[in-house]
Amino acid sequence: MNEIKIRRAVAEDAEVLTEICQRAFDSDSEFGKPSPGGPPGYDSIEWNLQCINNRYLQYYSILKEGNIVGGFIVGDRGPGYQVCERIWVDPERMREGIGTHAFELVWNQYPMADLWALGTPEWNTRTKPFYEGLGFVQIGITRDYQTWNGRYYEKKLNDNVPQAIARIGNLREGQRYFVIEGKIGIIPAARTVKSKKTGEDLQVSNIPLSDETGTINLVLWNNQIRQVEENSRIRIENAFVNAFRSELQVGLSKWGLLITLFE
Repeated sequence: MNEIKIRRAVAEDAEVLTEICQRAFDSDSEFGKPSPGGPPGYDSIEWNLQCINNRYLQYYSILKEGNIVGGFIVGDRGPGYQVCERIWVDPERMREGIGTHAFELVWNQYPMADLWALGTPEWNTRTKPFYEGLGFVQIGITRDYQTWNGRYYEKKLNDNVPQAIARIGNLREGQRYFVIEGKIGIIPAARTVKSKKTGEDLQVSNIPLSDETGTINLVLWNNQIRQVEENSRIRIENAFVNAFRSELQVGLSKWGLLITLFE
């Protein structure tokens, strides 16, 4: 096999990366995709430029024979916790071991990581065997899309619990961009409030979330509410804490993700 390399993407890579990304995700139509399209920004040069320049992401170009053949975007969730936000390979170069080699090269860039996580649609018959072949284990599902669920995977590199996973009893006002796990309590009926920015009606629900160290109100809005069930265990990535009437509450940031964990 010709040597596979990765390097941090630069603005000049954006056009080629976008073109390959669009073809790669469009090819999912052969592997169960129920409708045309791809993840947000997959066909947008502007979106890819923003990701390349985003200080919270590490965007890599995957190269073979010196040519870009794919991309790999890494997100930080805090100490010891890394996420593969997105990976794609030119569909004309698949089954050449490029994706596997790219993962190995990226993992080498993060020797302090305790675990890696990623998500993929349940309908995708191509990604499931690929990720599981790399040692990823499905730990739950995501329900952020209305018409299909996602599989959520992690790969533990050691037995350490990443510092990024916070405990409810240790949360403090203003804390941001952390991971939290807990059990959902009784879900009250959502109430309607008006947005101060747009005046539109919004649905909101304050739901008790508990772990061994305490309980806190989890504030969910609109589509987020239907993603949880009573007595289920969840993980939230990119959570934040604020105070309302002197009581702490936790919510999902703009890029937050809610995972229902397997028991």
